[in-house]
Amino acid sequence: MKKIFLTALAVCLMAIGSVAGAQPNFVAVSDLCPQGFVDAMGNGSVYQNLRQQGTTVAFTAPARHAELDDPQNLGGLEAYRALFGIQGTEAPNGEIHFFVASDNSIYAVRIVNTGNPQLAGMVLVMAMEALGLNQQEMQTLLNTQTQTAETYCQNAGRKILRVVLDQQGNVVMFFGASN
Repeated sequence: MKKIFLTALAVCLMAIGSVAGAQPNFVAVSDLCPQGFVDAMGNGSVYQNLRQQGTTVAFTAPARHAELDDPQNLGGLEAYRALFGIQGTEAPNGEIHFFVASDNSIYAVRIVNTGNPQLAGMVLVMAMEALGLNQQEMQTLLNTQTQTAETYCQNAGRKILRVVLDQQGNVVMFFGASN
């Protein structure tokens, strides 16, 4: 099953562009479960700074959403979704999709902006903090203007791959790789 997933994930990434020329060996992007990942986002410095400034970002609990499964590219993984937005507002600002293996580890995280791009950008940084990226590693992923970017995450002990899936930068995915 894992070989099928890795093959499908490799095909997905090759379809949207190669990353640094070498074929990566894909691993979980996070050892946390979806709820643990959302909790880590809420415990990060970006979340806390926004809260101190009077802006509280609210997240729904990640829930299984079979309609988001991508058997062609991410076969063998189950999709979970959490919504995010400013606490007290009715409409969500975006979604976080988690593609989860049977051991509950996350193999891919997709951030989808459906509202304010500034808030979605802050959630993107919160997700990078939850992945374990430090400031320098985040800057590498944020400042690379190409569709794909990568950096080695010292804290997680793996390479983090960032892929922008649309022209406007409203859909961003993160994958993990061992090389």
